Amino acid sequence: MELNPPAAGQGCEGCVGAVLANGLTAEQQAGVDRARAYAQELQQTVFREVLEAERARREEEGGRTASQGPAAAAGVPGLAGGMDARNHSLMSRVYVGSISFELTEEHLQRVFGEFGTVRSVSLGRDAGAGRHKGFGFVEYDVPEAASLAMEVLNGTMLGGRQLRIGRPNNYTAAATQDFPPPPPERIYVANVNEAIGEDVLREIFAPFGDVRACVLAPDHVLRRHRGWGFVEFADPAAAEQAALAMNGFQLGNLVLRVRRCVVGGPLGDGMAALGADSLVPPPPPQAVQPPQEVIDVAATINQSIGAGTASASVPASAPALAGSAVVLLENVVGSRADVDDELAADMAGEGAKCGPISRVVVHIATPAELAADRLAGEVCIFVQFAEPAAAASALELFDGRWFGGRRVAARLFDADRFRV
Repeated sequence: MELNPPAAGQGCEGCVGAVLANGLTAEQQAGVDRARAYAQELQQTVFREVLEAERARREEEGGRTASQGPAAAAGVPGLAGGMDARNHSLMSRVYVGSISFELTEEHLQRVFGEFGTVRSVSLGRDAGAGRHKGFGFVEYDVPEAASLAMEVLNGTMLGGRQLRIGRPNNYTAAATQDFPPPPPERIYVANVNEAIGEDVLREIFAPFGDVRACVLAPDHVLRRHRGWGFVEFADPAAAEQAALAMNGFQLGNLVLRVRRCVVGGPLGDGMAALGADSLVPPPPPQAVQPPQEVIDVAATINQSIGAGTASASVPASAPALAGSAVVLLENVVGSRADVDDELAADMAGEGAKCGPISRVVVHIATPAELAADRLAGEVCIFVQFAEPAAAASALELFDGRWFGGRRVAARLFDADRFRV
């Protein structure tokens, strides 16, 4: 549409020099009127067309992002299957309450990152107190990660307080919306060591049944996988058995988190999307000969990538240590600078729930001890119980428990070496 703005110097015939009540001459008033009419015409035509074009462009880009963009390419089946991005986001979010005021977003990022990639951590802020309000939300890339976090961490002690984890208030509405149904033969796997590739992960799960697909979500920036993915079997029964058996299994010095899928959709290309220059190393040279048990496969993989402790593939109650009354606690603190006078007392107080304690020793390991015992860090805490049965109970109490934002590892220690 062609517009005609008021021309400079254009007057009003027959009223030149006349002064109106508002102090303007008739000629000036006519110019003002024409300017207003021109502005209104712009609002009704050109500006509206520009706004509509911009809105259409954003909607088009949003549609591409939900179905074809980086999220789908990175292995998010729900979005790739056409699920509404807002509902997907809501299903991938958990509410976290009873958060210790000493914890920060970074602490929660580390704790919750065990179940999948954390997109965001938002804590309600108290401006007057200058701290968070003790609650917030954690959002993941996929709904499966949110479900795992809620199942595992709800009721867990963190920073001296018991976490309360649930769904946001508007979760029910999102969950009832149409979304790709979860295939019963597919499982979600998280907390995968970066040295474990798709071929190795497939090999680990193969003893449960025929694996039709195994994909890890690629990171296009770092050129490696993002620590989570999906394994799909030919038989739903195999998927159910694998989810039950492998959840909590230690592989590559990390604890696998496994569950059944929440939503369906195409799996995508996985690491193949990165091309031939992926940084994920090839499978270890040792070939696994069926019908080896999955525990044997894991032990081979752990050895090939230098997994931290023998307990990653060998149960702590191995025959050589079954009668020991000494428990070694690792990863309780980060370094010797974090050791204080209350550390031993705290461990003694918790350990006393399992039985009488003879003594608690906080030891700073030497480089030789770090190498000889495959210790996870320089700070080792030894808890000696009066009876081996109490030590066995302490393993269940301490191992995998969160303390001050760190996940504690517990194992039995040779009592004869402890006395030395």
